[in-house]
Amino acid sequence: MRLYVLLLSILSFPAAAVDSVQIKGLFNKRAAVLVVDGQQTVIKVGKTKLGVTLLEATSEEAVLYFNGSEHRIGLSKQIGGTYQKPTKNSVRISSRNGGHYWVPGNVNGVSIRFVVDTGATNISISVSMAKHLGLDYKKGGLVSVVTANGTTQARIVTLKKVSVGSITQHQVRAAVMIDDSLPVALLGNSFLRGVDMRTENGVLVLTERF
Repeated sequence: MRLYVLLLSILSFPAAAVDSVQIKGLFNKRAAVLVVDGQQTVIKVGKTKLGVTLLEATSEEAVLYFNGSEHRIGLSKQIGGTYQKPTKNSVRISSRNGGHYWVPGNVNGVSIRFVVDTGATNISISVSMAKHLGLDYKKGGLVSVVTANGTTQARIVTLKKVSVGSITQHQVRAAVMIDDSLPVALLGNSFLRGVDMRTENGVLVLTERF
C-alpha cells in the first residue's frame, strides 16, 4: 500500500519547467543531441527526455516542444539562461490579382502557392494537387462542402506539415475537392486559426501563436 501511494504521488507531481535548451548536434530526420538545463542527452524524433519532446530534426535546426510551447532552434543556439519565449514568426503578404493575397508555401516538403481564404473552413486543394503532393486522399472521409459554385463533395485528409514563410504547423486538416474544379489552393482556417492576422497599408501580416 505504501508503494502504491508513493508511486501515485510521483506520477501526479507536475514536471519541472525547462530553463535552458541548447542544440549540440543534429541527425537529419532522426535525432538531436541536446543540453537540457546543463544535462546532455540524445533524443530521437517523436521521443521525450528531460521534459523536452523532439518533433522534427534537420541538418540545421530542430523543432522542440517544452514548457507548453513549440520552439524552433538552430544548431549551437540556446534558449534559456532564465527562460524566455522565442520571438514569434511573422509573414507579410502583399495583395495582388484583384485584392487577393497569394503566398508561397510548402506542404509535406513540396512547394505550393496558396491564396488566403478566411471563408474556407480548411485548407482546400484539388484532386490534381493532392496527387502532386503524394496524398492518399481516397482514404479520407467523404463530406459535403458548400462553395461559391454550390455544394460538392470532398475528402478530408491530414497534412503532416504545412509551412508559409517562417510559420510552420503540423497535422493540419485539409479538404480535397472531388470534382477537381478548384483552380487554386486555398489557405483556409485549419491553418489560419493558428495565427493572428492584421493588415498594414494593404499588406496582410500573419503572426504565429504559441
